[in-house]
Amino acid sequence: MAHIEEIKRLKSRYCRFIDSRQWDRLRELFTAEVRLEGFTIIGGNGTTFVDDLARRLKGAITAHQCHTPEIRLTGANSAEGVWAMMDLIEWPHPVDLKTFSGATGFYGTGFYEERYHLDDGRWRIAFMRLTRTRFEPLINGARPSGFDVFAGLGGFTPPSRDWMC
Repeated sequence: MAHIEEIKRLKSRYCRFIDSRQWDRLRELFTAEVRLEGFTIIGGNGTTFVDDLARRLKGAITAHQCHTPEIRLTGANSAEGVWAMMDLIEWPHPVDLKTFSGATGFYGTGFYEERYHLDDGRWRIAFMRLTRTRFEPLINGARPSGFDVFAGLGGFTPPSRDWMC
């Protein structure tokens, strides 16, 4: 059970590091030979993936959540899992998405299918496939007139960059 809990923490950090723009920490979550599938971001390894992700999300407000993990150990140093996921991404300007041009963001759901490897005493993502069950482009958001999500957090407490690292 301790290994499964560590893998849950690994995935939690994945979401948190994306949303809090901790790119260097995000890179550390992948094995050197990670394989990625189902992303519009093309990258040969974790570093390329993270660099492209950082570039594409520049200026965006993001929310990534993963739920209901199903994880099983497949060996002494390996495991696999699937996570239900939700992501919401909004930019302050129109962008071209894979399926829609001129969107200002998107909302999506689906699943992450993953394999993990215990590497130097730490679980890391060795394979990650993003699948989608829903993908909705957003045009100028669906919010009340005058509400500006890019004006700041308006009194909300931002996430701590050092919590449970």
